[in-house]
Amino acid sequence: MSKSYHPVPLDEEHSLDGFQEKGVRLPEHDRDIVTRPSKGTQNHWIWLIHALLLSFSMTLFALSFCTKATSPSSPAFLERIGTYSPLFPAVKYEKQKYNLAPIVKDSPYVGYGASVDRAWDYIANDIGDIMITEEERVKLDLSPDSLKIQNPRTGEWGYRAGVEVFHQLHCLNLLRQVVYKDYYGQKDLGGDVGDADGPEDLNGHVDHCIEALRQNLMCQSDVSVFTFKLFPELADDGIEGEWPDFSIDHTCRNYEAIRKWNNEHVAAWDHNA
Repeated sequence: MSKSYHPVPLDEEHSLDGFQEKGVRLPEHDRDIVTRPSKGTQNHWIWLIHALLLSFSMTLFALSFCTKATSPSSPAFLERIGTYSPLFPAVKYEKQKYNLAPIVKDSPYVGYGASVDRAWDYIANDIGDIMITEEERVKLDLSPDSLKIQNPRTGEWGYRAGVEVFHQLHCLNLLRQVVYKDYYGQKDLGGDVGDADGPEDLNGHVDHCIEALRQNLMCQSDVSVFTFKLFPELADDGIEGEWPDFSIDHTCRNYEAIRKWNNEHVAAWDHNA
């Protein structure tokens, strides 16, 4: 039996419509072959799917890396928004609610006496100075004439450095002692008030500390918001009317983590602040 040959254009070789337009009726088996996607087309879609999945995976990886690098506790993020510090690895953020009533009765840091002094010694006085390297000094843009010391633990040479928070707490402690000058004016207590070389020397130290705290408070500019309310429980103490309610949430750096890091890297203990 003779068979007719019908050439098929390339753009119709896998299209049933190409045959139908020419009036050719294919057997059912041939119709399946014509309409079935070619192997090349299948491979094309497989590679396209692989490319999309790879692109999606790379995007997730990049987002994960960027999120980690810009987290509030990461050294890269801290350096980007502020001045570099070798203590950046110790910085951890946490939520804290201030415990501050109009009249403070239960704080271990208020008043005077041996127990109060021990509390202040822990946060402000029993703190050593660290050492920074030449590279860190340059990065911090500090004077090349800074005091050089040798680390007693490592034998390395560098520059003696203190951490601001401990100096600021030292200053606040001095103001506390001045409030109770009758007690802390005693020489045998070994405090800044009693050891001052006369009123002029003490006043000069106090002025230095007031200025240090003023600059820091204005620099930090805490923008947390508080409201006002009645404190019926304090009526017996003469607190009437609406007073500021300072018991509000803050995002704070964990002080203990910073103190621990500092004292693990102490290079000198004597103080001259």
